[in-house]
Formats: sequence, C-alpha cells, structure tokens
Amino acid sequence: MQLTVLGATGPIGGLVLRQALAAGHRVTALVRDEARLAQRDAARVTVVVGDAARAADVEAAARGSRALICALGPGKDYKSTLATRTAAPVLEAMAAAGVRRLVWLSALGSGGTVRRQSLLQTGASRLVMGTLMADKGVADETVARSGLDWTIALPVMFGTGRTAPGGYETIPLDGTRGRVGGRIGRADVADFLLSAATGGQWIRRRVILTR
Repeated sequence: MQLTVLGATGPIGGLVLRQALAAGHRVTALVRDEARLAQRDAARVTVVVGDAARAADVEAAARGSRALICALGPGKDYKSTLATRTAAPVLEAMAAAGVRRLVWLSALGSGGTVRRQSLLQTGASRLVMGTLMADKGVADETVARSGLDWTIALPVMFGTGRTAPGGYETIPLDGTRGRVGGRIGRADVADFLLSAATGGQWIRRRVILTR
C-alpha cells in the first residue's frame, strides 16, 4: 500500500516509517530537512521536502496514497501550537489529493478527553502541558468535523522502555470504561497508527492506547 507519513523524522513517525517498510508498504515522507531522514535513499521511500502547515506541500506528498498518517509531535515544546497549525492544511490537502483515510496522532488529555485520563496524569498534563493539550484538543475537533475517514489516536504517557510493539490495549474513547492510566511505548503507538491506516477498524473513532 502507498502511504504518506508526516513527522517521519520524529520519534514516532520514524518508527511508523520503519514498520511500514518492514511490512512491504511504499511510503512518501514529507520532511522539512531531508538529511534527517535515515531512509531517504530506500527503494520504497519517496521524499517530499516541505512544511506540514502548508496545504500545497501536504497535497504534493499525499497524491497517490491510500492513507495519510500524521505523526507530528512538538518535542519538548509544551507551548506548541503545531496541531492547530497543521490540522486545517492537512484536511485541505487531503481533499485536494483525493485521499480519504487519515490517522491522526493526538494524546489522552487533549481537550475533552481529559475526562478519561487518570487523575495522576491529569494533574501532570494540566501543570506542564496545559497549553499543548488545549491546542491538541482544538485540532482533534477540527479533524473530527471533517468528512474524512479519520481515526484519532490517544496514547497515554510514554515510557514502557519496550522497543518492539505488541500487547497494548485499544480502548474506545466513547466506551464505558472509566479513567485510564498506565504508560505505553512509542513502538506500540507506531504499530497502532500503521495498522489503523492499512486496516478497516476504528474509522471515525477516537482510541485510547495504553498497556
């Protein structure tokens, strides 16, 4: 399958790219700095240099793909507005490119999802990442209002130390289970993003990821 990955030079997007290639998929990676992409010369990788906040750049990367995985992250910038700066351009670009399947990386604690977050993690999110989580929440709602076949991934905090995916839980945000805590490895999150993009599950659903 032909996939487009945004954030392929980041910690989760890089894992998505590696897992996708291992599974035999073809990947177009939109990056700002081609030199940071270790797989830039791989046979099944196409590199588009551009900015995910520019619809024209995203459209160029998305054309011909069956699905787009947005694994962008703010790094340690807890005041980042990256999510809201990219949501609308990504949606515009996908519509122009004729790509309907979108898998969007967010976080448990974004916007109204805080109601499902463990009390311990809620406190940490509000104290350290309040601005970031609010921004993610606005972006999530923008994605959810679109007419695309979206999935919004909501991982709990990172930190299992595992390097291989497997054994994690997928919990519908709108399910009956209460607050969710725990931690999850980035490889697990990447595995979910890829499996959601290449499968038929979780369309127009928000999904909590934990162990």
